Amino acid sequence: MRNIDKYRNAFINALDLEEDEAVENLVLGESAEWDSIGHMGLISEVEDAFDVSLDSEWMTEFNSYKAGIELLERLGVDFSNE
Repeated sequence: MRNIDKYRNAFINALDLEEDEAVENLVLGESAEWDSIGHMGLISEVEDAFDVSLDSEWMTEFNSYKAGIELLERLGVDFSNE
């Protein structure tokens, strides 16, 4: 599975979204699903999916779909060629 698909699936699973739902524009706190509780579940899903650990500073930076990709890229996850 491509990394972008694993990332998207983490959002779907953690936030209990529909498969066909657009997740690319999600922002923390702007949807009922991505609240503080959903954020912790999402962090856990992402950590498991990519075998990474996010410290508390990075958790606060992870406030949008795009910001999460940028953070994972800094941790060495490759989203190019996808």
